[in-house]
Amino acid sequence: MRFQRLARPAPVEWTARKAAAAAARPARQAAKDARAYPLLADQLAPPPPVDLAVERAHRDASAVALMRELRASAARVWREARRDYFAATPAQRAAIAEAWRAWRGPAAALYFRYVVDLHTGVQSAREERRRFENEQRRRATRQRLEAQGRLELPDA
Repeated sequence: MRFQRLARPAPVEWTARKAAAAAARPARQAAKDARAYPLLADQLAPPPPVDLAVERAHRDASAVALMRELRASAARVWREARRDYFAATPAQRAAIAEAWRAWRGPAAALYFRYVVDLHTGVQSAREERRRFENEQRRRATRQRLEAQGRLELPDA
């Protein structure tokens, strides 16, 4: 089964331009505050300076965490799509395999999920389940609000 590999989590490429932008952030924030509050500009405390080492560490950690999250999400979608693919009938699996071979878009998890859903009808069942769950949440919220006296219903 073809698929596109996602990049491994890696720190952000720290350039001189990014460092200069991070260092200039307090001045930009002070100018923004002065424009927003012109009569109070002289009374506002200046923003603290940026520690570039801390900023770089924060950006690295954020980038790695985001990439891990994206990879985990894609892996979850692949697992669900493959589960539904192998649960399909042999005729459906053959149609899915043919459609996936003919697919000219990206070989990403969500696209494979789409192809599987097209041939198995799993998407409509999933949407129906989500509609039911949403309706259950709405009813529970409505009951809580009614019990708290925060929701007034018109008499029918």
